[in-house]
Amino acid sequence: MTPEWLATLAAAGAAGLVGAAGTDAWQTTRDRFLRLFGRDDPDRTDTAARRLDALRELARRPDAEADLAQARHDWRVLLQRLLAEHPDAAGELQAAIAALAPPGHPTTTTYQQHGRAEGHGRVFMNQHGDLSVRDVRREPDDD
Repeated sequence: MTPEWLATLAAAGAAGLVGAAGTDAWQTTRDRFLRLFGRDDPDRTDTAARRLDALRELARRPDAEADLAQARHDWRVLLQRLLAEHPDAAGELQAAIAALAPPGHPTTTTYQQHGRAEGHGRVFMNQHGDLSVRDVRREPDDD
């Protein structure tokens, strides 16, 4: 592969990795990138595990957007170095990128509510908020 293509691949991998760090898909993504960086070497694997865990912690911090931008740059550099040392890792990186969830498609949650009242019953339903119900009934006057 040409160096330009490897740089593009590294940038895509870094963006995907950093993007996945704050999602539910993190563990699977972490495992793939741990194998990629570890290259079956225990020392490299330990170093990669520490870096990946630090990235996860960073992604969980509120207001970390500037730090995450720096992390994307740092991971791009690390991936470029990896690809320079191990050009055969390009296929693994492509597979790791392909396995990532597409950006911009967050998981959505669907809620269903069913309420039923019989006779003179009433149904009060609410979702994601507060609900206050006051039943004020006046007693008929005994005149």
